[in-house]
Amino acid sequence: MNKIIIRKKIQEFLEEDCLFQDISSEIIPENKEIKAQIIAKSSGYVSGLKEIDILFEFLNVKITLFKKDGDKVIENDIICVLSGNAHEVLFGERTALNLLTRMSAITSSTRDFVNITKKLNKYIKIACTRKTTPYFRIFEKRAVKLGGGDTHRWNLDDMILIKDTHLKYFSGDIKKILKKARNLASFTKKIEIEVENIEDVLIAARNGADIIMLDNMKPAEIEEATKALEIEDLRKKILLEASGSINKENIEEYVKTGVDIISLGALTQFPHKRVDFSLEFF
Repeated sequence: MNKIIIRKKIQEFLEEDCLFQDISSEIIPENKEIKAQIIAKSSGYVSGLKEIDILFEFLNVKITLFKKDGDKVIENDIICVLSGNAHEVLFGERTALNLLTRMSAITSSTRDFVNITKKLNKYIKIACTRKTTPYFRIFEKRAVKLGGGDTHRWNLDDMILIKDTHLKYFSGDIKKILKKARNLASFTKKIEIEVENIEDVLIAARNGADIIMLDNMKPAEIEEATKALEIEDLRKKILLEASGSINKENIEEYVKTGVDIISLGALTQFPHKRVDFSLEFF
C-alpha cells in the first residue's frame, strides 16, 4: 500500500470535514488528553485498519489495534484503542468511521460472494470493476482484495479492454479491432474484449484475445459458448469472464458454467453487507 498516496488522500478527507476549526470541540479544554475505543456495532469482516492507523498517526494520536484487516468481527468487539488529545481524536473520528464502515461493507460483501462460489469451484475468481467512487478507488479496491476478491483493472493503463463502444468505431469487426490492439499494445499488456453472443466469442478466441468478457449472457449461453470453444480446442488458450446482472440469487448458476472470473460492479457500488462502528470515550 502506497502510504504517500493514502496519507495525501486522508489529509484531503480531513480538510473536507473541517475547513477552519472544529467549533463543536471548542467546549473541551485544548490540552485535554483522553482515551477512546472504536467498537463494532454489528458482525462482518473489518477493513480500513491500515488507513485509520495512518490517519491517527497523522493527527499524532496513538492507536493500538486489536484486529487485523480482513478479520471477522462480531457486535461489541473492540477494534482499537486511541489515546491522545481530545480535539485531535474528535477531528479524526468521523473520517475514520467512514473509512471503516465503507471498506468493511465491501470486504464483507466480497467475502460473502467468495464463500458462495468457492463451495462449487475453488479456482474461480470473484472480481470487482472500475465502478468505484471517484477519488476512493484505492480504498474500495483494497477492500475487495481483503475480502478475497480480485481487484481487476485499477485504471485504464492496466490492460486493454475493448467494449461495445470501441467496437462501434470498427463497425463491430472483432478481428480488425483485435489486430489493431495487438499492434499497438506492449507485450506486457493483456487484451480483453467484451462480446454478447457465441459467434463473437469464437471470433475473439481465434484472433488473439487473452480474455473474453461474456457480457449479459445467460448461463445456458455461456455453457454453449464454452462447448464451442472446446470443440475448436480454444478453451485453454483464453480466460472467460462473466459479467452483467449477476447477483446472490443467480451466481451459483454462473459458477457452474465453468467461467474463470465473475465480475460484479455491485461489490463496490452497492455492497449488500453492512458493518457499523462507533467511537466511545472511556
